[in-house]
Amino acid sequence: MNNPIQTLDALADILKTLRISAKTFSCNDFSSPWGMQVDKSDIGLFHIVISGSCWLTLAKDNKIHLDTGDIVAFPTGGSHSISDMPKSKLLPGDDVVSQLLNHQNPFACCEQKKDNVTSLICGSFTHDNSLSHPFLRDLPNFIHIKAVETPELEWLRMLTNVLACESRTPSPGSTVIIDRLTEVLFIQLLRTHIKNNGQKNCAKGGACYLSALNDPQIGQALNLIHNDEKATLTVEKLGSRVAMSRTAFTDKFSKLIGIPPKTYLLNWRMQKAKTRLEVSKDPMFTIAQYAGYSSEAAFSKAFKQRFNETPGKIRKKSLQAPVTNVALTA
Repeated sequence: MNNPIQTLDALADILKTLRISAKTFSCNDFSSPWGMQVDKSDIGLFHIVISGSCWLTLAKDNKIHLDTGDIVAFPTGGSHSISDMPKSKLLPGDDVVSQLLNHQNPFACCEQKKDNVTSLICGSFTHDNSLSHPFLRDLPNFIHIKAVETPELEWLRMLTNVLACESRTPSPGSTVIIDRLTEVLFIQLLRTHIKNNGQKNCAKGGACYLSALNDPQIGQALNLIHNDEKATLTVEKLGSRVAMSRTAFTDKFSKLIGIPPKTYLLNWRMQKAKTRLEVSKDPMFTIAQYAGYSSEAAFSKAFKQRFNETPGKIRKKSLQAPVTNVALTA
């Protein structure tokens, strides 16, 4: 039986290293009629219905009614529209967001329409786009958590209420609280999706990282890889730890992940090294050892082949750049 903690450990390391972060950019009361068209984006987006109800329209005119407590997310930035009624006039999403960020609500409610108001929290997900990983490749296009079908997530609804209060009435420290709560929200969306939909959104018979996280053997192997801070694991050791022969383990890992375990190991260690260069003060030799190299020269050569820049240049650029949030954990 799969141990859920192994999934969380691997997922936490991925989120932290890829620097996936989530932010809430508005919480507003929209008075009928209202609607916005959101075009395909390079960043992920989400909406939470705090009170009231509305309609979400996906591709091919697929319409979904959203009730209070429902959460929808587009981790890959899919286009959609959201409105009080299916036929309501839609304003460009970018225009709406710009106004909301300037504290101007284009759908502001008034006293006469206070009974036809929907309260929404909207936000975004981003990640370090200089890195690649099968997890990013297999992110779902759409996640919908229905309040009526997930009573066990009542704590999550309480969290969104706190998020709404902090967004509406900011006070000292609100920005940090909002960002952290939004990150917790994003993690829970992924956890719920992995638990309930693992293989559903994967190509038939194809590789699927989200499914691999839930596999008793490959999930355990991923957990071992993501806890291997000193690069001591080999494919043979991984197979032995999950009670599989090297050949059987390599075949199953490759089928679920899409790349052989040795390639995954090397890629992940190099991506971790890049993150360490950017956010830590560890000596170059220490980072090289963490990546599995016994010399800085060998590490530097391999690093440049992968990222087309030397480790020294990456570190120099990070020292000149503003500090970014890397505290996301599961």
